[in-house]
Amino acid sequence: MIKSPVLSALCAVAFVGPSSAQFLADEKSPKQILTKLKELHLGDEHRAGSVPSAARVSALQRELSTIYQALPKNHRGALRPSTARYALHRLFVDRHGWHFTGLAPKGDTWDSSSPTSALGRVPEDVSRLFQSQLTQHGLDLHDLATLAAVMENMVHSEADVRLAASFDALRVPLDQSLSVNESMAILEIYMASFVMGSDAQQLSRSKMFQKLDDVHEQYPTWPNTVSFVQQIRQEVAPGLVNFTFSQLSAVVAAAGERYGRWQSQECSELKHQLLQQEEHPNTGRVRLSDFYAMAVRGGHWQFSESVAYLRRLGALDESDPKVMRVIVPNYILGPSNCIASSGYVAVCCIDECEAKMRSLEEQLGTHEATVPQILGSLNRSSVVPPALRRKLQDVAQHHGGQVPLHGRLFQQWMHHAYPQECPFPHMSGTIHPLHPELFEEQVGEPVGASQDDSKRYTSRNALDRKITWSKLHQVDIATKRVFMNRSKAIEQRVEARCHTGLSLALYLQSKGYLRSPEMEVMLHSIFKLDAID
Repeated sequence: MIKSPVLSALCAVAFVGPSSAQFLADEKSPKQILTKLKELHLGDEHRAGSVPSAARVSALQRELSTIYQALPKNHRGALRPSTARYALHRLFVDRHGWHFTGLAPKGDTWDSSSPTSALGRVPEDVSRLFQSQLTQHGLDLHDLATLAAVMENMVHSEADVRLAASFDALRVPLDQSLSVNESMAILEIYMASFVMGSDAQQLSRSKMFQKLDDVHEQYPTWPNTVSFVQQIRQEVAPGLVNFTFSQLSAVVAAAGERYGRWQSQECSELKHQLLQQEEHPNTGRVRLSDFYAMAVRGGHWQFSESVAYLRRLGALDESDPKVMRVIVPNYILGPSNCIASSGYVAVCCIDECEAKMRSLEEQLGTHEATVPQILGSLNRSSVVPPALRRKLQDVAQHHGGQVPLHGRLFQQWMHHAYPQECPFPHMSGTIHPLHPELFEEQVGEPVGASQDDSKRYTSRNALDRKITWSKLHQVDIATKRVFMNRSKAIEQRVEARCHTGLSLALYLQSKGYLRSPEMEVMLHSIFKLDAID
């Protein structure tokens, strides 16, 4: 383990200040929480729980303003704890791809914990300060941005500890100035420990070098990561030929903030590979048999999670137990695709649905809206299928004419409107996404499906592929409209145009499709595609 006194100082946060009690009293006109933090004398900005700069708070305030405006408020016009947790989670996922421990939902409700549970190793007075503000007043926009800035500082502080461990691994004093090549050696060993997901507090020299060996073996794209951090170094410190610890600290802070969006290109590639096997166009679902076939026959080893693990992720559609399907956005956004983690955050795929929600919030500026307002804001008024429009109207009717934009029913509607981008929102308590290592530790089962299970699912549904959507593309456009609309009148008109007196099943049979129970199941599934519940 590292024994450097300088490193030990980086790991600790010491401050002397007045008792927190005087800051926590219920005030009629409470001070902004940033002012209270300054009165605690927490030290420089890169220490965990330290006072963030006014510039950082202002930048985060601008970024949070859209979602803050659109969220419901308490009687003081501020956010409740559950709403603040929701807003912060969305901010960090969209901004950095960060899933904060304590913020990210694990199949629970947003009110199951306070956002202060994500504050980790900050001084207790800081955590109590925010919790008191949340409980007594709620958080206004400035206070919410301040909390976000403190949480970013936590991550930066941990990055400094990891950077110091990188110096120590190469036996370089923290006060030594480094050449370009020396600085890249430090940054490479830093990024290896970061990408491999290790706690910065537990990094010995031997572990650091082991991570560097492992990353070369386990990540074929590792050279791209080295190029990424080299580019960050050039942007943060252009023209420099000698680097101090402080300057490299700024580099790793920027790399940590930008790595999530940079690595999301790999998520896009995974999604593209899955959608090549999409069962029906624009459904966001891949048959489990095809999912495993990509690994067994196609060499895509990454698509090999077990049924139990996929179910725990909420990525398994079991509406037809005989033909289970993988829900693409739920799978992509699951913790099995998070490739870097630390004591505070896991770096995961960017949620593509977030851009659609943000656009909706920017245009509406409220937490609820009518059906015409929503459809107009989504620019889908003329293309939303009638059944999907009816479902949105049902949600509005259930809520007195207005659709709550941040409720599960609307998120469910968004999934059916954008099935390739928006994840299906399961009811709380029905799923419990876990990182693969935690799943194996807690459940006692391997994350990956056995080779026998993969082959069994692949072969079990082989006959089901006799009637595929790609073959149905050969049917004329009028018949395809039947599949996408459950109206009996339209079905009868289409059948008359195809072959007078023939049922749809007989018409398909006359076109060369086999009449079978599988076909009936498939037709039943197609007719239910627009169902939201």
